[in-house]
Amino acid sequence: MKEYYFAVIKFPVLVSTVLIILVGLFFLLALGSNSRTGISGNETIIYTLVFISLVFLVSNWILVLMSTHSVIKPPFVQRFSHWMLSHIYYPMAKALNFITLQKTHTLQESFLNFNNEIVMSNYMRLENPKMLVLLPHCLQGSECKIRITNDINDCADCGACDICTVKNALSNQPVKVAVASGGSLARKLIADNRPDLIIAVACHRDLTEGVRDAWQFPVYSILNERPKGPCFETTVSLKAIEFAINRFK
Repeated sequence: MKEYYFAVIKFPVLVSTVLIILVGLFFLLALGSNSRTGISGNETIIYTLVFISLVFLVSNWILVLMSTHSVIKPPFVQRFSHWMLSHIYYPMAKALNFITLQKTHTLQESFLNFNNEIVMSNYMRLENPKMLVLLPHCLQGSECKIRITNDINDCADCGACDICTVKNALSNQPVKVAVASGGSLARKLIADNRPDLIIAVACHRDLTEGVRDAWQFPVYSILNERPKGPCFETTVSLKAIEFAINRFK
C-alpha cells in the first residue's frame, strides 16, 4: 500500500509545485512593477488576465484532486477536468520532471495511477457498463504464425503467450477484448465500439499517450511486464485485469 501511494503521489506533487511557482512568480513580478514605477493601465489588464488564468488553473486542479475521492458533476465539468489533466497539467509536470532530471517512466507511472484513482472514483456506479479491454500486440509470442491485430478470437489457443491466457480467462466476462497493434488501430477500436469504460494494457509510454489521446473516455491503465525487453513477448498480470473488470461491472 505504501509503495502504491508513492507511485501515485509524484504526479500531483509536481503539478502542485508548478502552480505554486507560477503563483509566486506572478506576485513577485506584480509587486516589483508596482514598487518601481507603479502599474500602468496596460499592465493592469495583463496582470488581471494572468491572475484570472492562475485562479482558474488552481481551482480546476483542486477539482481534479477532489475527483480522486468523489464523483464530479455535471458530466461536462468532469470531461473538461479530464481534458485539463491530460493536456495542461501533465505537460506542466513533465516540464518540471525534465528540469529536475528525474526519470520519465516514474512520472508516467504516477500519472497513470493517479488517473486510475479518478476513474475508479467516478465510474464505479455505472450500470452494466460496456467495457473494452485493449491488449498490446507485443503480448503475442514472436514465433506465432498467426498475426493477431484485432480479434483475440483469432488466437489458436496454443498457450505459448498471454494472449491465450487472457482470451480464455475473459471468455465468460461481459467485456469485449481486442488486440491493438498501434495507436491508430486502438483509436479505431474505440471509435467503433464507443465503450463506457476502457481497460488498457501497455507500456508506460503507450499507456500515457493513449490516456491523453482518449481523454473523452475513462481509461483504466494496467502496465505490462517486459521480462525480455520492450515490445517483445511481454506479459500481463491476469489478476490485475480481472480486478479492474470486477470493480466496474
